[in-house]
Amino acid sequence: MDKGRLSEQRPLACSAGGRAMKFYKLPVEIASRRDLSPAPKIIAAVLIDRLGQNDSCWPGIRSLARDSGLSVSGVLKALNKLQAREIFKVERQGAGKANRYRLNKPSVLQSTVLDKVERSTKCNRRVLQSAAQAPHKVQHNQTDQLNQTNILRPNSDEFRLSELLLNLILERKPDFKKPHLQSWSKHIDRMIRLDKRTPERIEAVIRWSQKDPFWQNNILSAEKLREKFDQLELKMNYGRSRISENHEQSEKTATARRSTSASRRSLTDVPESAYGITVET
Repeated sequence: MDKGRLSEQRPLACSAGGRAMKFYKLPVEIASRRDLSPAPKIIAAVLIDRLGQNDSCWPGIRSLARDSGLSVSGVLKALNKLQAREIFKVERQGAGKANRYRLNKPSVLQSTVLDKVERSTKCNRRVLQSAAQAPHKVQHNQTDQLNQTNILRPNSDEFRLSELLLNLILERKPDFKKPHLQSWSKHIDRMIRLDKRTPERIEAVIRWSQKDPFWQNNILSAEKLREKFDQLELKMNYGRSRISENHEQSEKTATARRSTSASRRSLTDVPESAYGITVET
């Protein structure tokens, strides 16, 4: 028997199939720690089972390996971890002698209290964040539920714009799979009601996107239209500004050409006498 191991502190035993089963006890203060992997916790349970007077024991490394099922190197790593976390104090006894291991109860209890405080703080923070987000989520969910129960009328802007998008797609692909227009209309409704897009802006973007060689094959649903609306509108406005600039430049060029042509004609219409030339008859 290793020194420091008292008979009354041996592992719990019970009978199972005629064989005695032994159990190690591990305090919750150590078992619940998140900064320890399973191996150090197993070694801690084995050491605690061996504690004698003054909460200390001095088992050999091979004995710990045998009782824990870990390798010798695994036991050494686990002991280093327990010492680094100040759960056990290790007192070297010299060459050829087993080290003395003393349970550091104040450190264990203090770490447990701090861990509980940290978990409580994180929990309270999550509760406060959830409470702050709750009104917005409830309002958004209520709005969506209300919209799901409302059927948009065929003469509404939402339904009309959905039909416009579908018809422009069908012009290019007659066998396009017909969607559920009420579903498309709900996306248009969110664009108007939540995104603050006017029906006129939405219609302009729909018509432009179905003429653009690139976007006409990418905007094939109202949901995609809503997702890419800002990008589409910026592209559309940029293209219009370029067309306007080119038109202005063309007008300026045409005006300059007309002015040059008029000047040339005026020079050819000046009589020869104006240049001091007399023509004999």
